[in-house]
Amino acid sequence: MGFLGFGKNRLLSTGDFLMEKREGNKRSLLHKEVGEIVYTKVRQSRSIRIALRPGKPVSVTLPSHVSYAEADKLVCEKLAWIKEEQEKIRAYEQNRQRFSDEDTERFRRQAKQFLPKRVETLAAQHGFTYNKITIKNIHSRWGSCSAQNNLNFSIYLMCLPDDLVDHVILHELCHTIHRNHGAKFWALLDAVTGGKARQQAALMRKYSAQMF
Repeated sequence: MGFLGFGKNRLLSTGDFLMEKREGNKRSLLHKEVGEIVYTKVRQSRSIRIALRPGKPVSVTLPSHVSYAEADKLVCEKLAWIKEEQEKIRAYEQNRQRFSDEDTERFRRQAKQFLPKRVETLAAQHGFTYNKITIKNIHSRWGSCSAQNNLNFSIYLMCLPDDLVDHVILHELCHTIHRNHGAKFWALLDAVTGGKARQQAALMRKYSAQMF
């Protein structure tokens, strides 16, 4: 497909790319080292951004007025970083804890039986109010709180020790009062967890690395 780059500064040679495809505001390249790279032009975008996610092609988002050649230049400059991040993602995926369908169904049953009652108990104990609870097979996070104070929890909470299950529940209940993770949020979470908010949050990060 020839050389890509700016004039005399040819950045990427023919051998780097195996295929190119364009459709609408998207352009897809197959790179011999990092695999598929998908470029998307977005009118609201202000700069070129590179993102990597497990199981997804390398994503390059660029403003509509920016040329693909300029995006190619950034990809070339960031190629070593892209490969490093892909290695981290591969290691992360290999280390993720895997569950059978039977395990997943068991977690679902346990979560639906245990979590609503535990949320109700902790909310009453600490004076929180909430709307409704949803329990799902969520792989990306332990829980969340919507603007309407609806609480969402992952069935995989059933893999955690009891004190960390309470930590997640209280974390989301605190979001019914403070929507962000600012100082007031952490002060409230610390108060309702007996001064263990930061300690438990650090433990949660370790479990998150294994699970998600």
